[in-house]
Amino acid sequence: MDTSTVTIIIILVITVIVLILAIVYKNTFGHKQPKLSYNERVFLQANLDLELDKDDISDRYVRADGREKKNDFKGAIEDINVILQHDHNNLGLVFKRGLNKFKISDFKEAIEDFSEVLKSNPTDKYSYYYRGLANLRLSNFTKSLNDFNSAVDLGIDEKEIHFHRGLVEIELDKYIEAIDDFNFYLTEHPNALEAYFSRGIAYNKCGSFDFALKDFNKALDLNPNHEKAYFERAFVKKNLNDLVGYSNDLKTSYNKGYLYAYHFLKET
Repeated sequence: MDTSTVTIIIILVITVIVLILAIVYKNTFGHKQPKLSYNERVFLQANLDLELDKDDISDRYVRADGREKKNDFKGAIEDINVILQHDHNNLGLVFKRGLNKFKISDFKEAIEDFSEVLKSNPTDKYSYYYRGLANLRLSNFTKSLNDFNSAVDLGIDEKEIHFHRGLVEIELDKYIEAIDDFNFYLTEHPNALEAYFSRGIAYNKCGSFDFALKDFNKALDLNPNHEKAYFERAFVKKNLNDLVGYSNDLKTSYNKGYLYAYHFLKET
């Protein structure tokens, strides 16, 4: 191999190396970092747990929203608490804190926040609604019903309130009222399985067995694996003197995982 050939090979090798280095440099350092907006910057600080300017409350507002969007409800509550130390009368933030407490199942504390809002603004229908939900979760059924009634009287648009109020009314043996609420809810949500299931319970409790049977059948059409629907339908069939159907539904309920059905199944 003569000298000229060796020189050409060396030049080609060097050229390839330079090109590779250029590509690596471009991919590593050549792209400018995009400039973050204020919200993005503060949100990034929240994710990285960096220190915020403690004197800049606006940072806390943005971070609270960012944490809430990331389902960091405890973190959002923490920031809201700091803001409220400087802005004591901000009812919107008190309500927001109550919602975040509700989302972490701190229902007693949530009720306190919603009650605080209602002391200053007794026409806040959404505070009644969410306080009613919190009371429902704590089995405070009478308080829950009163809150739902207040929210409805104030013209709340949330149709779900009728479903939840129906659940409370069943617990308080107000079966006709519960049926009315489930009827209203089902006009807006015709495939709401749990509404059919719950209305079936209400119909059965007030002796409307044929209507109860239809509702449990509908619930099972929507979900053939609803073990509690088989269990409840069993007692409707028993009330209709269908003892074979009663036994079969108890067996199906048990086989699908509702172990409580065994206590009745062993008696058949």
